[in-house]
Amino acid sequence: MKKYIIISLLMAFCLGAGAQEQRYAVKSGIITMEMDMMGQTIVQETYFDDYGAKQATVMDMRGQKVRTIVVDGKTVMISDEEKTATTMPSMGPGGAGAGMGGNNINFLSLDEKTIKKNRIKELGEEEIIGKPCTKYSYKVLMMGSAITVYAWVYKGITLKTTMKTDFGEMGMAATKIQEDVQIDPAMFVVPEGVTIQEMRRPAGPPQGFDF
Repeated sequence: MKKYIIISLLMAFCLGAGAQEQRYAVKSGIITMEMDMMGQTIVQETYFDDYGAKQATVMDMRGQKVRTIVVDGKTVMISDEEKTATTMPSMGPGGAGAGMGGNNINFLSLDEKTIKKNRIKELGEEEIIGKPCTKYSYKVLMMGSAITVYAWVYKGITLKTTMKTDFGEMGMAATKIQEDVQIDPAMFVVPEGVTIQEMRRPAGPPQGFDF
């Protein structure tokens, strides 16, 4: 389970979700992403509205669907089936878990401060699933390690990303994007009656978390 929690953090980090501001040039939509992890295909769907100000990711973890949102600046993992909600603790400055999306780069409104801080470089244009994307590289600090991330961005939306981590080279890519579709508002909130609990962090170097 720990490995799947780390994967969830990394995937959420790559999408740069969580800030309550306009992030995309698309009002609403659903992005389906796939990632290969040791021969297993992991599928994640990201739902967004209000030009990316509202976001939620849904991932199947061993048959159990986990939804991830941001509540009061904290990343929360929700199991609608088990009616549980758990916050992810921060792994340090700029690390995954420090709000869904870690560094929270808004590619729609890059400024010189953000470019310098994250060492962002523009690497040309490429198509991903038929959408014209700008390719970027940038640096992040994740779990104490400096990592170079490559991202292919369409209208502010990351459709593909690759990075090298302690778990090996990881990447995810969109297989489908639905633009300007109606999203159920319940997707972005904790279900009524469910109490958010804190996830316990073990002593020593961050290798995962226990409930």
